[in-house]
Amino acid sequence: MSEDPLHRASRWQSFYDEDGGLDDVLSGLRRAYFERAQTLGARDTDGLLKLSIADKIVGELDAHIRFIIDGGQVEKDRKAHVERVRKVGKLY
Repeated sequence: MSEDPLHRASRWQSFYDEDGGLDDVLSGLRRAYFERAQTLGARDTDGLLKLSIADKIVGELDAHIRFIIDGGQVEKDRKAHVERVRKVGKLY
């Protein structure tokens, strides 16, 4: 992507953390899947499998969003490191 990782991470972080944002939505989905699984009988393996897969997908989506957000922190740290190296280079 050609987009600035800091800007991208900031946007995703805001959307993720806001009240009723992605974090709340994804947590709500996972909770709903778990509650639905509780209502299924132990022999309903197809239903349990489907809910398990759905939960896995939500978990993967959450991990991808966190990866984007963490990428912004990595970029911020990288820029700070480059700036420190530049300052040291000016001393010599």
